Amino acid sequence: MSNPEKPDRPTWRNFLDHPENDLTADADFANRQPPAPRSAEELASSTDPALQAERNRRSTRQALTWLFGTMALTAGGGFLLALVTRLIGGPLCEAGEAAWLCTRSAQIWWPIVTSLVAMGGVIGCAVMMVRKLNSYTRWRPWMGVFWVLIPFAMMWMLQTWQILITALSN
Repeated sequence: MSNPEKPDRPTWRNFLDHPENDLTADADFANRQPPAPRSAEELASSTDPALQAERNRRSTRQALTWLFGTMALTAGGGFLLALVTRLIGGPLCEAGEAAWLCTRSAQIWWPIVTSLVAMGGVIGCAVMMVRKLNSYTRWRPWMGVFWVLIPFAMMWMLQTWQILITALSN
């Protein structure tokens, strides 16, 4: 009689006990699947499942870093640029018409430069998402970050381009 704790034949549960075989736990079933190997050489040169699982986890961390980095760089860079224009000063600050962007040229280039940072984050995220998809790596966090960065960039431009429009209308 066989031991009930150690079955004689392999079971599905024993198969999933090996982490390199259980890639669905990381919700990677939606990843684009690489082509099936057609020979033993292709099978031997394919990516190790444990290495692929680590790449998938790293892709998620990179996507979250990209999200918070883009937001921080946009807001922080915008603040630093505004601080520089404030420290330089200009006729609008001396007249009491402006507090931060003291020249008409600063009111024109500041919204454009800060919006380029926000849009660069969106476009960069889209490029990274396609690269991850084509490399058979976890891409869905990049899609989520993309859909968070789009409204962020739109709201940033909605707020800052009001300064640009008023500067261009004068």
